[in-house]
Amino acid sequence: MWRDLLGHHRVGAIYSEHRTDKPGRGAGVELPAVLELLAAIETGQITAAQAQTAFTPFLDRLQEYDREMDDRAARYEYS
Repeated sequence: MWRDLLGHHRVGAIYSEHRTDKPGRGAGVELPAVLELLAAIETGQITAAQAQTAFTPFLDRLQEYDREMDDRAARYEYS
């Protein structure tokens, strides 16, 4: 456990407060794979549009997964 800049206790990975409404936020991502993808775009091996098209099905599935987990959590929340 660690404290953020405001002194709040935090556990686990550090996620930006930005993009909280975006599908896939909080998903584990391998940084070297991201850098490799950016290099492939930069060198013209693929276009950014091709990369986006390839990732769209995964983002769709992540949105579905997020909804499933939210529904599951709601069933176990105690007020």
